[in-house]
Amino acid sequence: MGKGRKCCVPGCNSNYNNTENYVSSFTFPKNEMRKKQWIKRINRVDFIPSSTAVVGVRHGGTGRRSVVCIKHFSSQFIIKEDRVVRDDCSELVVPRRIWKLTNDAYPLIFPNQPSYLSHEPSTSRKSPSEQITALKLRDGTKFCRMVHE
Repeated sequence: MGKGRKCCVPGCNSNYNNTENYVSSFTFPKNEMRKKQWIKRINRVDFIPSSTAVVGVRHGGTGRRSVVCIKHFSSQFIIKEDRVVRDDCSELVVPRRIWKLTNDAYPLIFPNQPSYLSHEPSTSRKSPSEQITALKLRDGTKFCRMVHE
């Protein structure tokens, strides 16, 4: 994620000051339904993220895409490491250099907005992408054990 990507959430000044620490940011999803969900949650009047329009400098755009910084996402939506089951049934955990969002992520933390706009999702259940990852790891481990018996 390149520097200079300023958060588009009202009241957020992440990455606006070059002397501050850089904060990771994420472009809007390509899926129209999810993109609309993000736009609605951000609560900006008549806001159209630049990722939906022509943004390339060669095409007359500014070359910048609208982004939302990591401060507006619950930690359960942030993928910080990748996990793989090796042939010997051990699990390899590799920290990601560039963090990414789960497929079901949406911004939900807005400290500079009215409190009714912010909420933490229930943590009693894993997100669908976390459930799928856990099932794949569990099944891979079971398969490895069966093969090596």
